[in-house]
Amino acid sequence: MDGQITALIDALDTSNDQRSIRSALKLFSIACGFERFAYFEITSKEISTINSYPLEWQNDYLESQFARIDPVVTMAKRLMQMFAWSAQDWPSRYLTTEEKRFRSMAKQYGLHSGLTIPVEGSYGSILMLSLTTAQATSPTIGSVARAEQAVLYIHHRLRAIADTELVSCSLSLSSQEAVCLKWAAKGKYMREISLITNLQYRTVQFYLDNARKKLDATNLVQAVSIAKDKRII
Repeated sequence: MDGQITALIDALDTSNDQRSIRSALKLFSIACGFERFAYFEITSKEISTINSYPLEWQNDYLESQFARIDPVVTMAKRLMQMFAWSAQDWPSRYLTTEEKRFRSMAKQYGLHSGLTIPVEGSYGSILMLSLTTAQATSPTIGSVARAEQAVLYIHHRLRAIADTELVSCSLSLSSQEAVCLKWAAKGKYMREISLITNLQYRTVQFYLDNARKKLDATNLVQAVSIAKDKRII
């Protein structure tokens, strides 16, 4: 699998949009003996994905917030290391109606077994790449370090592509201002941000006020909204 990971990283390095990244991941999953892939970035408030599943599955998964009950996501959060899985091992008793619907759809779309690589991202997020197949297989696990490196590279390439047109705007905030504003966007108060970042309360206040002024916002809530719209945070 390490050879395929090297090829994936090389392909990602020349990718300049989401379509080319999706194509690189599709070729990678097939080269590793799988049929589909799903890359997730999960935060406490939202989930984003790039995958090779039909649009019907993608839309239903996101709209129904299936990540809350997806056994693979649950296991990824618990283990936080690469693991192989099989749908046959998922609990089958005492299921809610929603869980039964998820399992039925998973079977319909060929989620029989797979390999998942979770990595801890920034600000408490989880980055996760799953390779799946409709076959009952025991996937070979290669180098954990290389697999995690690939997931991080996917994340950074996606972020770099998204930020390409916003570089000049992003640079208008200092790293300290951006970090404080990011925590404010996650609902943290200034005293909490002070503890998290190990900065003085007045220093946090100073950075947030600077960020607000640079974004031409009348208050912190508006500053957060503008920064999100411009994808600065």
